[in-house]
Amino acid sequence: MPVNNHDVSVSTFPQIILEGSKEKPVLVVFWSQQCPVCCELLPLLDKIHAEDEQAFVYARINCDVEQQIVNHFGVQSVPSVFMFIDGKGADGFAGEQTEQFIREFINKHTPDQSLLLLQQAQTLFAQGEVEQAKTLLLETLKITDKSNENYNDINLALAQVYLALGEFENASPLLASIPMAGQNMIYHSLISQLELAKQSSQTPEITALESALEEVISTQQEKASIEYQLAIQYNQANRNGEALALLYNILLVDMNYEEGDAKKTLLDILATIDDAKLVSEYRRKLYSLLY
Repeated sequence: MPVNNHDVSVSTFPQIILEGSKEKPVLVVFWSQQCPVCCELLPLLDKIHAEDEQAFVYARINCDVEQQIVNHFGVQSVPSVFMFIDGKGADGFAGEQTEQFIREFINKHTPDQSLLLLQQAQTLFAQGEVEQAKTLLLETLKITDKSNENYNDINLALAQVYLALGEFENASPLLASIPMAGQNMIYHSLISQLELAKQSSQTPEITALESALEEVISTQQEKASIEYQLAIQYNQANRNGEALALLYNILLVDMNYEEGDAKKTLLDILATIDDAKLVSEYRRKLYSLLY
């Protein structure tokens, strides 16, 4: 894997530019110390490259020193900038250009940061590093605009991670948010996986308690008893949102239900689940009951 920032010589040119560009795009600038425009361009390219170092390799060729390379490419003026891809010069420009032009030139030939992060997360997932993939995808969503062409793919990848972790409550709304245009084969596969997962999480105990809850026409205490048992079963099936909702309903009526066990169970769930939004929601609700 090539380093991302180079001063290139005749001896390193084949490896860094020709071979290196087969792994990722290589931006090559021919410059001279005698060129005022070059003196302005190099710091700008340094800055742009530092913002997204993983997107492309940045190589500089000093025309005052590397005449053999200059003659080989027939460079007539400086600065001259080329983008190498797959061992060949794919595009280029010469002379003074605006920063906007240069950024658009680079963006045209390099994948955006969201795509690179998505690919890294997919690699982590394939390697079994599911939690790390989840963290990276959540961070990627924070920096990705909804108009980005990779936005739906990032959401699908995150839904796949949620399914692998058994976090069905997170996967379901994420898949529901995918627009029709993004509902590809991967989407339909994940929908099927989610349905199967929901069915497998519907244990006989949950089914029986849900039925009892629907049919009970008795005192509030009997209803609360069934809700409490069902909340415990939901939690064991990793259906934490439903468990928290039932426990909160119990506490609305009796904060000391079962000698405080319902409150303790709710706090235990909040302490163990990895869902910041859900935790924050129910901590606020519990706080409002306490104070």
